[in-house]
Amino acid sequence: MNIRDFNQKILNPGSMTFMVVGILLLCQPWVEVLHQWSVLVMLVGLIGFNFSVHIPPPEKKLIDEADPAHGGPHG
Repeated sequence: MNIRDFNQKILNPGSMTFMVVGILLLCQPWVEVLHQWSVLVMLVGLIGFNFSVHIPPPEKKLIDEADPAHGGPHG
């Protein structure tokens, strides 16, 4: 797995999840420890997301249309 695949499958969704969890921790009033750590959790998610959006998506493999093995024209 290269960095582009890792970014698309793990880093980007994980950083968005961290940001959402940080917001939820900030809004809950019951557990003070979670409320105290909410800004750090949001910040980690924001930094991860900022890093992940600058990595280009994985390159798609091109299928040769003239190749009959891939459903190309019969000739």
